[in-house]
Amino acid sequence: MDLDRLAKPFLKNITPYRPGKPIEQLQRERGITSTPAKLASNENPYPPHRRVRESLISAIDNVNRYPESGSPELTDKLSEILSVSRSEIIVGNGTNEIIDLLVRAYVETDENCVFSSLSFVIYKLVSMQCGVRGIEVPARGYRHDLDAMGRAINAKTKIVFICNPNNPTGTYCTADEVDAFLAGIPDHVLVVFDQAYLEYVEATDYPDTLALRKKRENIVSLRTFSKVFSLAGLRIGYAVADARVIDSLNKMRQPFNVNRLAQAAASAALDCRDDLKDYVRETVRERERMRNAMLDMGCECPASQTNFLFVTLRGFSGDICRGLEDLGVIVRPTAQFGGPANSFRVNTGTPEENDRFIAGLGKVLGKA
Repeated sequence: MDLDRLAKPFLKNITPYRPGKPIEQLQRERGITSTPAKLASNENPYPPHRRVRESLISAIDNVNRYPESGSPELTDKLSEILSVSRSEIIVGNGTNEIIDLLVRAYVETDENCVFSSLSFVIYKLVSMQCGVRGIEVPARGYRHDLDAMGRAINAKTKIVFICNPNNPTGTYCTADEVDAFLAGIPDHVLVVFDQAYLEYVEATDYPDTLALRKKRENIVSLRTFSKVFSLAGLRIGYAVADARVIDSLNKMRQPFNVNRLAQAAASAALDCRDDLKDYVRETVRERERMRNAMLDMGCECPASQTNFLFVTLRGFSGDICRGLEDLGVIVRPTAQFGGPANSFRVNTGTPEENDRFIAGLGKVLGKA
């Protein structure tokens, strides 16, 4: 039996998502017992807040019961914090699930999604998985080319994805740029702003997408608990959009899409969100320290509004990621994102981990 022929034909063209290499995998590959510095997945290097851990311990006793569908407690809390109706919020198994729901709910097989190159690869992957066309617009100078993205929209476009700040480059689109872009967007297109790194943004000209929704009904804002809230391992994120959009997404989602532990942890994390400000300040300091060190080594590294940096090495012929792994430091190669040769992404870790990275990079480049 030819089981391959039973699968949908477009699956032959899909390469599964390759995440940042786990610590355990590098330990197995290299036969090492020490703990590598994992700086590949834009994670918060610190564990969740004490109150979040306490909420998880309490919730464990009830994992024999299904979670509440729709995450009502968390939705109510987000509604109050964000000053939006609870009917304008959906909670998902990470924002990846919500991206998938958006494409499945809104894009027919003869329609398309528009997104930038050198951006979050899930937009392209989900489009392919849903059997719809993805229009990938070349980035310009490590940034979204919003003018070109606007020109790429046609009568068959249903969704435009804008990763802001952008993953993997750390760059961002300004409020003025976004306003000019939105002015030309037809009503039949949803504009999805992926704001996974919102809490790290310091730029004063960063757009307020929740305020923009008061002028345009077709805006969707994606946010996550995976980054600054240290809940990447629990997979939980949310979207804010018009109630009619949320209703459509709820019709597509699975009944118990967010597990009980994730709901409890995210709710507790919101209660202690002010305590994260010190972590954010340290992250920004460490990010700039790492960037300055790399610039001193001759690396190309655009300014970032996130907890990571995008690095390009011109004229280096070796395998930089392999060289760093040999020294117990894991970074993310960016070929899957469409990055140039010898480019990689590195997120901030603890100061000690960042020291290991800076020293390791200097050694691999012969500048130590």
